[in-house]
Amino acid sequence: MNKISISWNKLKKYSGLWVAIAEEEILASGRSLEEVMKKVEASGKKAEVFQVPLGEEAYILVLAFAFDF
Repeated sequence: MNKISISWNKLKKYSGLWVAIAEEEILASGRSLEEVMKKVEASGKKAEVFQVPLGEEAYILVLAFAFDF
């Protein structure tokens, strides 16, 4: 995942929605991940996609890795 630098002032109107960001601009938004992914695919651009938290909510991203030794 790339580092994204975009202000909360731009994101807050998308609270609770899925958004796609490309080149530090909002490329697409929607109520479902599927809807946003279709828009991203149609644009032909590479984008970071995530759900914007509602107000003061915070999300914790947990990554799990499986290792075969």
